[in-house]
Amino acid sequence: MTVPAAGQTESPWPRGHRFADRTRSRHAAVHALLEAGHSQRSIQRQLGMTWRTVKQLADAAKPEDLFTGQWQNRPSVLDDYKPYLDNR
Repeated sequence: MTVPAAGQTESPWPRGHRFADRTRSRHAAVHALLEAGHSQRSIQRQLGMTWRTVKQLADAAKPEDLFTGQWQNRPSVLDDYKPYLDNR
């Protein structure tokens, strides 16, 4: 039970989150095709992805490496009101 808990705290997005699940499945599909010997160009055609998306997924060792970007840890207009909203 210790191992799953460590894996969950490591990931910024939990299982069941739409974006995270889609990214994990696309990462797994790209890496499965790479291991089968397909080129990135072939994977692009088979999965209907752009070359940049395939490259990003192929270059990432694990899907959690892709969960960073400008949309994380951004200030929100609700930040001042979050304690109040949490109490409600």
